[in-house]
Amino acid sequence: MSQNFHPKPDFFCFFLASNELVIINFYADWCRFSNLLQPIFDEAAEKVKEAFPDQGRVVFAKVNCDVETAIATKYHITKYPTLKVIRNGQVTKKEYRGQRSAEAFVDYAKKQLEDPIKEIASMKDLETLDEKKRIVVGYFDRRDQEEYNIFRRVATNLKEDCHFYVGFGDVVSQMHPPGQPIIVFRPDVAVTHDNDETYQGSYKNMEEMNTWVLQKCVPLVREITFENAEEFTEEGLPFLILFYRPGDTETIKDYKTMVENELLSEKSKFKRLKLLKIN
Repeated sequence: MSQNFHPKPDFFCFFLASNELVIINFYADWCRFSNLLQPIFDEAAEKVKEAFPDQGRVVFAKVNCDVETAIATKYHITKYPTLKVIRNGQVTKKEYRGQRSAEAFVDYAKKQLEDPIKEIASMKDLETLDEKKRIVVGYFDRRDQEEYNIFRRVATNLKEDCHFYVGFGDVVSQMHPPGQPIIVFRPDVAVTHDNDETYQGSYKNMEEMNTWVLQKCVPLVREITFENAEEFTEEGLPFLILFYRPGDTETIKDYKTMVENELLSEKSKFKRLKLLKIN
């Protein structure tokens, strides 16, 4: 059965951070739809526990918003039930909006727990990567080191915003001295003037690494699509949208450069502005 919480706020935050994936059902007892979801959510929790018995992988939790008002307020709950997804203590941008059946919940959890990082077999693999995608590449001695585990958790948090690759041992030995991992961000060079950038922070501090990758993978200018339009509009921020002809990558590059060079110098005035492009 899913866990129903009556925690102190500090413990709640610790609980979220200590599990790779947490799906929270924010409900209200008086809500008919909340009551309809409860047995389905509990069944899904049991099936997920059977599929992933190891502690710290995935937990289904419930919060009664009429009782835990402070938690409901913190997570901006305005409708019931709301299904929030937390990865390694970080709230994802997208709530769960899939089919509300036990099987659908289980399939969703399995997909969320898939390894987000692709391993390269040789350095030549990097020559074929899509230049329209934002990419983060890690170079490590081996898979079982602490630095790689942190990198994997960061990749799990941001897998919807960037593509992640990794090389180990002899495959990437020419890229870094032994014992010194390297993480490199490769921008979407087909549509930007940006260059590669190497991470200079701590490789044993997840928060620091996550912040750096987030800044690189979620740029100020993003593309709006049918799939992500709802996500953007829910934030309630105004848009500045570029309409461009298909294939006109130079205009996109110039637009991004203008935004970064001109608007960021006065970003306090634009802190509530989203800059998007649409084909």
